[in-house]
Amino acid sequence: MNILFIQNRILFPTNTGGRIRTLNVLRYLAQWHQVTYLCNLESGEQPHCEAMRAVGMQLETVPWQGTTSNDWKFYRDLAINFFSRMPFSVAKDTNPELRRRAEQLVEQNTYDLVICDFVQMAPTAIGLACPASLLFQHNVEAQIFERHAKTDQGLLRRRVMASEWKKMRRFEKEAGRQFDGVIAVSDQDRDIFDRDYGWKHLHVIDTAVDVDFFQPQKGSQQEQVAFVGSMDWLPNQEGVEYFVKEIWPRVRHEHPGATFRIVGRNPSRRVESLANCEGVEVLGTVPDVRPYLDEAAIVVTPLLVGGGTRIKIYEAMAMGKPVVSTTIGAEGLKVVDQEHILLADTVDHFVASVNRLLSSNEDRQRIGRAARALVCEKFAAKVVAHQFDAICQKVVDKES
Repeated sequence: MNILFIQNRILFPTNTGGRIRTLNVLRYLAQWHQVTYLCNLESGEQPHCEAMRAVGMQLETVPWQGTTSNDWKFYRDLAINFFSRMPFSVAKDTNPELRRRAEQLVEQNTYDLVICDFVQMAPTAIGLACPASLLFQHNVEAQIFERHAKTDQGLLRRRVMASEWKKMRRFEKEAGRQFDGVIAVSDQDRDIFDRDYGWKHLHVIDTAVDVDFFQPQKGSQQEQVAFVGSMDWLPNQEGVEYFVKEIWPRVRHEHPGATFRIVGRNPSRRVESLANCEGVEVLGTVPDVRPYLDEAAIVVTPLLVGGGTRIKIYEAMAMGKPVVSTTIGAEGLKVVDQEHILLADTVDHFVASVNRLLSSNEDRQRIGRAARALVCEKFAAKVVAHQFDAICQKVVDKES
């Protein structure tokens, strides 16, 4: 097949769950098919282009300069967008020049399939003159805003999130209908798309992990706990804040020498301030997360809000680490509580689970071995890439 793959950004550095999930599939898809990867390119990202080409894809880029929550223009644009029907997360990533380049590529080449990575890129992908189209939907985007609207502590943010929830629900529902197929990343997401949006052209893949890259190394330190994830994603910020303020003091009471490391790119000021708490280190961006996972005795995922599936949990499991997570944190992952992971949804339960693992090397090793075995058997990247490839073929062949 000849495939046009549309994304917002290049996939390197691989410092977000979405980039990792996409790259784990594309490494193999580019071996089996001809893939053109079209994306925006921001200033400073040029050095990563060669890594993209090394995956085996033809890379097409369009200059772009987005904004982040650390930029005052972000909040200006958010305020302006409040009166628009389009969700802000879509509007801020919409680049007319990217759409024009997509149209040019379709005119100049014979593509069998266009793949839109994330619904935010739908304005660039919908309606292109291509025989078949596929939406790769990593989350139920409206669900994330809904959960923020119901749980956020700030009144203004709850109102903003409620507005985004309504906008995204309408946009997501209509956008998904305009593709020939939609790929969800969990059975739960598929069921929500079916129930709330009426989509019937749904397919599901598992979460993929590079099990050769993520594997046990030297071994852990006795009382080290870690969280790994993009710290510019609001659910991660709120999750680590909840852990440090509600759970960590009680863990330290029983294990005074324990340390908690927060590892992930672009920590907000709120997250950076957590380093003032005893036993907490905020490391921010690191070149490779594996040493920090390897040194951890336990990995925690204390998320209260989220969507899709948390690939970081599977990466920790691939390295033989026992994980303590909320049910939402592990949502969509095919794991068994007390066998591959410990699930805890109250402060008391989370504290007890962390303390139990810190006190028992036997429990840590038992759960870590089972976790690694599960991921290697069922969720290795090549296995999931074959799932993705089969769906692409069905969509091109117009099979249900």
